[in-house]
Amino acid sequence: MVWEEGSREASPYPDLKLAVTGALVSAAISFLVPCAIIAAVSIPLILKIVPPNRLYGFRTPQTHANRELWFRANRFAGWALLLAAVASTAVFVTEPAYASGRSAAGLVIFVAPLVIAVAACFVYLRRVGGSGQR
Repeated sequence: MVWEEGSREASPYPDLKLAVTGALVSAAISFLVPCAIIAAVSIPLILKIVPPNRLYGFRTPQTHANRELWFRANRFAGWALLLAAVASTAVFVTEPAYASGRSAAGLVIFVAPLVIAVAACFVYLRRVGGSGQR
């Protein structure tokens, strides 16, 4: 017996469709939404449209002291954050169980690329020497 949506016969698993839909929505809300937010806030940094400020961007004494360095470092930071968000999203889409927010592995998959991105930003800043030249 094959159950089809709209048929008069009762489904042998009446709550299966609801459970699967609920799991997908839960996964999307848990870690995929923060990934999307990080990707969205990285775009203005990449496009160099965020001026030096105290709230948003890769803020260090060096970047605040040099406007050219601010834009250069924040463009790098934007790309690093976007790459981190895309990497995490790729894992969550291929392995939705990790995206649920109930897994320590999911938290690591979300946080580790961000930590690597921020570390790369400091390495980049050190490499350019805070001089804005190179």
